This record gives sequence, C-alpha cells and structure tokens, in this order.
Amino acid sequence: MRRFFCGLLLLFLCCRLTPVAAAAEGLPQDLSDYFQKGNKAYLNGDYEQATEAYRRVLEAGIYNPDLSFNLANAYSRAGQKGLAVLFYEKTLQMDPNDEAARSNLNIVRKDLIDRVVDAPGGAAGDPLWHSFIRSLSLGWLTWTFLSLYMLVFTLMIGKRLLRNESLRRLAFWVNIPLLTLAMVFGLLLASRIYLQEKVHHGVVIAASLPIREGPERTAKVLMEVHEGLKVRYLKEVGDFMRVRLSNGVEGFIQSSQLGRI
Repeated sequence: MRRFFCGLLLLFLCCRLTPVAAAAEGLPQDLSDYFQKGNKAYLNGDYEQATEAYRRVLEAGIYNPDLSFNLANAYSRAGQKGLAVLFYEKTLQMDPNDEAARSNLNIVRKDLIDRVVDAPGGAAGDPLWHSFIRSLSLGWLTWTFLSLYMLVFTLMIGKRLLRNESLRRLAFWVNIPLLTLAMVFGLLLASRIYLQEKVHHGVVIAASLPIREGPERTAKVLMEVHEGLKVRYLKEVGDFMRVRLSNGVEGFIQSSQLGRI
C-alpha cells in the first residue's frame, strides 16, 4: 500500500490516504465524505478534526486496518498517546504483518511514562506461544488449512479410484506428510481462534489512574499507571476490570478508562 514517507521520523506521521480514499468509493456518500474530510484535515495539520472524521466512519461499523492506522496516526499527532497505541494495536490485530503500524507503535511507546518490561512470553505477561500465534494471519491460516484438507481428501479419494498399485502406494505416502501438515495447521487455526475469542487485551487511555487491590473505588491502591500501557483482561467485576501487567502484577482498573483491542 502506498504511504507517505519522508525519512524515519515520518514513520510517525505517515497516513495511508490513498487506500482509504479508494475504500471510500464503496461506501455511502456521507461516510465517503468523512473519509475525505479526515484525510484533508490530517494533511492540513488539524488532527483533532481528522480524528473526529475517522471516528464517524468507525462508529458506522467500518473496520479496516487502513482506517485504524490513519486514526492512530491522527491521535498520535494530537498528543493522545493512549488512543494512538490502542488503534495501532487494533491495526496489528487485523493485519499482523503491518510493519508500518508496528514501527509507529514502537515510536509512540518510547514516549510513554510507563515502561514496564515485557516478560519473556510477550506483552501483558502472555505465554510465548500467544505471541507466535497472534503473529499469524487468521485468513492465511484458514485458507492454508482448507487447501491442505481438500488436497488430503482428494488424494484419499484418488487412492480408492486408482487401479495401478504403484500409484496407489504413491498416493498413500504422499498423503502422510500432507495429513500431518493439515493437522498442524488445524491446531494453529484453532489456537488463533481461541486467542481471538477468549484472550483479550486493552490499553489504558486515561492520562493516569490507579490499579486497586479490589473492584471498589475505596480499595487499596497498588500502583499508578498511565496512558498507553497494554494490559491483559482477566475478569470484569461491576465497573472494574481485573487486569494483568507484563510484569505479573494483577489488580483492578475502571473499565471506562480502558480501550479494548
């Protein structure tokens, strides 16, 4: 995809205007207008207006990595680091191979107040295999698994129909590694779906807020965290979310002060 680059620093500024403009062609006129309004505002340096325009498209139910990327860039330029991190993370969730989003995310994180060192397993204290599975595209895993499955099924049918014994043996031995690969990719696909549906993360979007020992406003404060910090969701209790940081600390944060990835 085309992007606007002008040296390393513009990784921080770049905005995917061309793909978003192209995507707008298939939208209702009002949403297309908001796309264009957001692009124009961003180029003019009016980042608050850009975020407002992009949010209007987002609130209409349009989920697209290019839109999320543009919104993250606009939030970053507007000084809202927590929301910038949130939408870079959303971009990477939709497209794990987006290197521009990953680079911009790393740049923004360097300016954050909280710099909790990630555990060896990855962000928010996740096991190592979580990070690996999340780096794989759900679409790619699905098509690879289905292709292998259909190939295995075809060879099994072919083996039954073939009359030549040598060809039947060849089909059998070729099918063994293909079946093994299909099982491996089936397991990877199931794991990817499990993580997407059951393991959730969020980002602190408030400037600062306390992590408490319990789900009450009067509970003991364990520590203070700041915008942009990524946490793992554990359990929602009333108006609070029990979370885990990458250093293993667990506590409760007001749900309204978190943005879900």
